Amino acid sequence: MNYEKEITKLNANVVGTQIVVVHVLGRLIWEHPEIAAAIRHGFDNAANQAESTVIQLGKSIPANFSVKTLGIIEEMRVATFGKPDNPKHIRE
Repeated sequence: MNYEKEITKLNANVVGTQIVVVHVLGRLIWEHPEIAAAIRHGFDNAANQAESTVIQLGKSIPANFSVKTLGIIEEMRVATFGKPDNPKHIRE
């Protein structure tokens, strides 16, 4: 088994999924701004779940796992809503 190929395939799969999720959420916010708060809460819930999982797993996971996981959630939040000074969900 070629592990490098499998890892590359998994990474591409994850990145592709993240791109779809960000674009679908962004489109929902654009077309239905009233649901932006619910989507924000969803990101908050995801971050809380990630923190809880890291606490439960303890030392059985690499030390940088939680930082990377929370970083990905935050990157997706910013990609969905835009930068705080230029939010995507405000129509011009």
